[in-house]
Amino acid sequence: MNFCFYSSLLVFLLGLSTNLTAQDSRKHKVLILGIDGCRVDALLKANTPTMDSLRENGIFCSTSWHLGKTKSGPGWSSMLTGVWDNKHGVHDNRFSANNFKKFPYFPAYIKATNPKLTSAIVVSWKALYRIAPKHGWDKSYTAKTDELCMLKAMEVLERTNPDVLMLHFDQVDFTGHTSGFNPDNEKYLRAIENVDQLVTTFLAYLKSRPEFPEEDWLILSSTDHGGIGLNHSGSSVEERKIWWLASSPALPSLEISLADPGSLFYPELPLNKTQQYRYPSIVDIAATALDHLLPSSAMDSIILDGRSWLDFNTSRFPLDWGTMTQTTERNTRIYTFDQMHIIAPLPPYTYEKN
Repeated sequence: MNFCFYSSLLVFLLGLSTNLTAQDSRKHKVLILGIDGCRVDALLKANTPTMDSLRENGIFCSTSWHLGKTKSGPGWSSMLTGVWDNKHGVHDNRFSANNFKKFPYFPAYIKATNPKLTSAIVVSWKALYRIAPKHGWDKSYTAKTDELCMLKAMEVLERTNPDVLMLHFDQVDFTGHTSGFNPDNEKYLRAIENVDQLVTTFLAYLKSRPEFPEEDWLILSSTDHGGIGLNHSGSSVEERKIWWLASSPALPSLEISLADPGSLFYPELPLNKTQQYRYPSIVDIAATALDHLLPSSAMDSIILDGRSWLDFNTSRFPLDWGTMTQTTERNTRIYTFDQMHIIAPLPPYTYEKN
């Protein structure tokens, strides 16, 4: 009987080892889904089953406070350089006075570390399309509509299969400017739902490719700003309170929320520096993408404002976060710090009965 037990254990461990080796040997890839001008309250209200699935299978922050200027040029620059406005230098939509030579778009670090890795961005906003290949992206593509951008991204995947692919959607921002950035605006909600349908189609294509079983995709998604009325670029909560997600089978399922920490850009909102690094922000997109693609030795030499969330889990919190209390409500466990909450689903066998 002991022989049978240890034989079975050996078979199990060998199978586990083989499975882990297979996972480790998969080629790491990053997909960034950028949804321009998408308010978090509208995203949560809209019918978006695919985006819901992504945020439920990874780390989601419903209060990813924008610390810089709430305009597209600064917003996308912060997301793609990993540093805030005061470092990348962009304060308008012309990308004038940029400091991209010192703080380039993050694919530049990837290329410097491993020249074989490639990147591509597909974007309908011409200003970003034109400047992206000058400061880090290998290839930049554009199309007139979100649907055509999605089709172009499929074509790029088929032809070159880059290690980093960004797909930018502009229709939500356009609808906000023409009919209102408002979760009660049906046109604005429909625009978000249309993007979700495009994401559904694109992910289905990505997963149907013969290369997919040999790939380890990290999906990152966020927006460059919110909006209020027909505009944005101000300091209101509606413009600064955005969202962030990282989705991968390797990540824990968590939702993070944090009180307003203030701003680096708007002087009427002094920044609470103790809160600045306690939540996923748009500068963390670049840092998290780099961490997925590069060895830790390379990461040590890249100095960004952003941090990676790949190793974050509820078994160990940073010591400087202070005192934590823990409560259970129905099927979730809630970790509470000063002005911060983290919600994690309980394993099925610990669910409380209704």
